[in-house]
Amino acid sequence: MSVARYLGLIIVILLWGLSFIATRIVVGSISPLTAALVRFLVALVTLLVVPRKRKIQLFNIHKILAGFWGITAYFAAENIALKFTSPTNAAMIVSTAPIWYVMFTHFVYKKKTNIFHYLGSFIALIGVFVVILNGRIYLKVNPIGDALAFLAAFSWVFYTHHIVKLKDSSSIAAIFEITFWGVVTLIPFSLFEVAISPAIVVNFKGIVGLLYLGVLCSALGYVLWNKSIETLGDRTTTNAVYIIPVVTAVSEVIIFKRLPTLLLILGTFLVVIGLYLFEKHEERSETYGKE
Repeated sequence: MSVARYLGLIIVILLWGLSFIATRIVVGSISPLTAALVRFLVALVTLLVVPRKRKIQLFNIHKILAGFWGITAYFAAENIALKFTSPTNAAMIVSTAPIWYVMFTHFVYKKKTNIFHYLGSFIALIGVFVVILNGRIYLKVNPIGDALAFLAAFSWVFYTHHIVKLKDSSSIAAIFEITFWGVVTLIPFSLFEVAISPAIVVNFKGIVGLLYLGVLCSALGYVLWNKSIETLGDRTTTNAVYIIPVVTAVSEVIIFKRLPTLLLILGTFLVVIGLYLFEKHEERSETYGKE
């Protein structure tokens, strides 16, 4: 296995793992949906200044829907969910996205799936739960918040579905268009939020956090993620979502100088074993249904 082929995916997982810490800082001064809108406006400007020819294709339905599901629906569902449920509940539910995508490709596209795929996904998912729970013995269920967290997980499944339909989903031009449509469809949600909660406090940490989220996590991150789908396959790339909570947990240990717990080490080990088992039985094939 060539590590170089996985380099882009490794980078984006590290960026997105740290994004939870940056987001926590940002939403401390800016309401969640407004923060998401500003984040992707920063990404849009970043992509705009990159010297590439681009144009908005008004009738490319896959780019419009990728922008809606991957930006608007995902971030609206996840951010609002955190108003009702705990970050632990939300993180655990959102991290189930890979196993839903495996089932989606199995039943919708009839993609070859065997017991080892499901076993690997299940082991990795258990590892994520161990990392996130980390000693907690119960979770407080909130039907509204947890339902919205599941909507975020399903939104990422639909985002990936539309990305694999595109010929060059990782090009700067394509990411620009997807981000554009994400911003357009996110604006009404942000305006509604501002109408009911207009308070915005700008501070240095918030600005730095937004720049990190917009430039690195969104502009660069979506390019690297979509490129990984093209080179590694949609299911292998989507399974990397399991690693994001692990990166977040390890980052908190390093940043806040805490000692890693045995559960964190055990959970990380289970995630690695599960992903290895899945990857060992995954066959590479041309992305289906590209248009």
